[in-house]
Amino acid sequence: MTDTRLGRLMEAEMRDQPRVLATLADRFTTIGSEVAALFPSAGERFMDSGGGATPSRPAGNPRDHAGGPVGVAFLARGSSDNAALLGRYAVELQTGLPTCLVAPSIATAYGREPAGFRGWLLIALSQSGRTPEVVDLTGRYIAAGAKVVAVTNDPDSALARIADYTVALEAGPERAVPATKTVTAQMLAVLAIASGLGAGDMTQLEAGELPAAAADLLADGGAVERAAELLATVDRLAVVGRSACYPAALETALKLQETTGLMAHGFSSADFRHGPIAVTGPGAPALLMAGSGPADTDTLALREPLSARYAPIVLAGTATEAPITWPALGNLGECLLATIRGQQLALAVARELGIDADHPTGLAKVTLTH
Repeated sequence: MTDTRLGRLMEAEMRDQPRVLATLADRFTTIGSEVAALFPSAGERFMDSGGGATPSRPAGNPRDHAGGPVGVAFLARGSSDNAALLGRYAVELQTGLPTCLVAPSIATAYGREPAGFRGWLLIALSQSGRTPEVVDLTGRYIAAGAKVVAVTNDPDSALARIADYTVALEAGPERAVPATKTVTAQMLAVLAIASGLGAGDMTQLEAGELPAAAADLLADGGAVERAAELLATVDRLAVVGRSACYPAALETALKLQETTGLMAHGFSSADFRHGPIAVTGPGAPALLMAGSGPADTDTLALREPLSARYAPIVLAGTATEAPITWPALGNLGECLLATIRGQQLALAVARELGIDADHPTGLAKVTLTH
């Protein structure tokens, strides 16, 4: 019998996710409109483009026009980085704009200041809004000409104070060290932000389906607990996904690392084929996360080479044969549902091992990287 008293804070915060997501879903269109307003003709241009088609660029220097950003950069650390990756997929899918994930050490360690970001949008994510390097780098990108949208659970934080617009997560206090409700809130926030840059992947109506879907998953833990019995017996695990499931795979691996000490690593299914598949075998399973998107068939196809290596497979997703399931939504919102399944799995494995997931050894709630 597992001790369900362990990880009580984490479980309670996971169960708060439907409420938090409902609050953000109600503001989905408003968030998109506020982001579009940072670039005055962006909303009109993208509305005219019809269904997410890439808009035409005005003639002349693209950095001199006011018709939307010329590029989008994401700045984050830890779990926020995984939410940022989902945002990158959404922006590229809906706009075709160039995007990047900022490497903070280029400025903070190497001393190279950002330059040439006039006309860009920087989306800075920090659950606390107090991570020193995120706040520092945001100021430097403002000086380089970028407009900033902050995504944080503290609307009075240092990050929020310097941003052009802040998406307040309104998740409430999160006391367990592993972030849960703030992560899925950040994921929905970046999808809302992306909707203000180009029509396409998710509407407010579709965002409104997520809270009930999340509640259904949180009430269904049987298959997760059975998978946890296997994973509690191994010391390494590959977590594999692609497209919308790739950020979820990375976040699931991180949650397993910090709650259990398991050497879990997240991979894109494409990268996994290029060598990392060699880490799997009879005592080294793979968790495959595959939804209903066009890239998910690639993840499902890994079952054959993994079986040839005698690697145990845990399948999570929308396939009828998947023991751990979530509903097929047909949009990037599936990343949030996959992430919730990963949270459940991390908590269940920790309980199998007799570990209190609320207070992992040597970890703090806020990591003050510089």
